[in-house]
Amino acid sequence: MATVPRALRADAERNRRRILDAARQVFADEGLGVGVDAVARTAGVGVGTLYRRFPTKHDLLAAVIEDGVCRLAEEVEQVESIEDPWQAFESTVRAFAETIARDRGFYEVIHGTPEFIPIARESKLRLMDSVQRVLTRAQKARVVRKDIVADDIAVLSQVAARMPRWRVEAQPELWTRYLALALDGMRPEAATELPHGPPASPLKDPKPAARRSTAARR
Repeated sequence: MATVPRALRADAERNRRRILDAARQVFADEGLGVGVDAVARTAGVGVGTLYRRFPTKHDLLAAVIEDGVCRLAEEVEQVESIEDPWQAFESTVRAFAETIARDRGFYEVIHGTPEFIPIARESKLRLMDSVQRVLTRAQKARVVRKDIVADDIAVLSQVAARMPRWRVEAQPELWTRYLALALDGMRPEAATELPHGPPASPLKDPKPAARRSTAARR
């Protein structure tokens, strides 16, 4: 008899995974204005099933963001066990860039909207803590320049992975070329003095972005 609840839970988890994957695809392709019925159709579930798991569209978006950040955090945490400091660092930067390249459309939609910055904040902090540990180890080993900060990694990964859609469609792996160039620029032997200080982390104080967004709507 105990197998029935387990089977129900497994089925519910499969539906949840289908909904999250479909939402990422639909929002990336059609923007945030699309209705959740399109997500349900793509996932192959009823709208009622979707609403039982995610009562509002905001709940669905928050779950998609949380899911993506958690998966990336888990990947980076696994990378931490790599013994070679440069290899661990390179794998961390690649994980960021590959995530952006794979979900480029969704990434552009979400990260262009300041209201979404506070979502999944704890998972993002967990992710960046892991990145910091990898970075610190690489810097202590003198394989990464000393003036790089953890937030630089996220920004440089974006630069490497974000390209016009037609380029991505024509050459899906082209982002790896620019990632290699970015990685070379993080080595000590390639270092020149940076003309600007490090970026401010939106995770430490998301309020300024929220205030700017509120002012823009007035």
